[in-house]
Amino acid sequence: MGTGDQLLTELVAIIEVSRVKNRKLIWITLQDALTRLIPMCLEHGFTFHSCRGSATRLVLKLRNDAYVPFSPTHTVGVGGFVLLDEQLLCVQGHGASSSPKLPGGTVDLGGKIADAVLREVYEETGISCEFTSVLGFATRFPANFGYTDIYFVCELAPLSRAISITDTEEIKHASWMDVDLYLNGGHVSSFNRHVVEMSLRKLGLTKVQQGSYRDPFAKQEIFWSNA
Repeated sequence: MGTGDQLLTELVAIIEVSRVKNRKLIWITLQDALTRLIPMCLEHGFTFHSCRGSATRLVLKLRNDAYVPFSPTHTVGVGGFVLLDEQLLCVQGHGASSSPKLPGGTVDLGGKIADAVLREVYEETGISCEFTSVLGFATRFPANFGYTDIYFVCELAPLSRAISITDTEEIKHASWMDVDLYLNGGHVSSFNRHVVEMSLRKLGLTKVQQGSYRDPFAKQEIFWSNA
């Protein structure tokens, strides 16, 4: 799309053609320097939808019944439940109030739960693992930036034992802790203790391979009971 008068001409033409063709929505994503054209779009009925990095997305509803997909409202976190010889893999941050918890972190945009939890556990503890199952999940609102946080707890099988912290900026200490001490020592938050209590007695959801299914829009991951 051009700039200035050329953009205005093209924008008006797109709106007119879209109305004639009975379209419901028009989306515009403006990158970097083109964000200076936002006022022009607003004058023609566009509204803000979302912003990521240097790109701003606007939308124009051409029909009252048009459905506008909402901008992202959730963040996804993962925690690794790693048990070896009745000892639980735990980490602590640098904060004075930090208590032992499961290693984990955030799933990147477009990332997979299984890949993310393996990566985060390795970065925070140096322990390589194999993914076993999703044991459960919890939600919390409001979380960062007013989003809803979805926290997946995943069972992992450790492939090593020696601890070596890579993410030293966030993690101060990592260790193998006796499960009884974790549950009864009085130094763990009630939520984190409850997560481990539930994880010890649940079978979880295993990851299912799609096999010969070749839908280009298929979900990246499928977890199912008794798979």
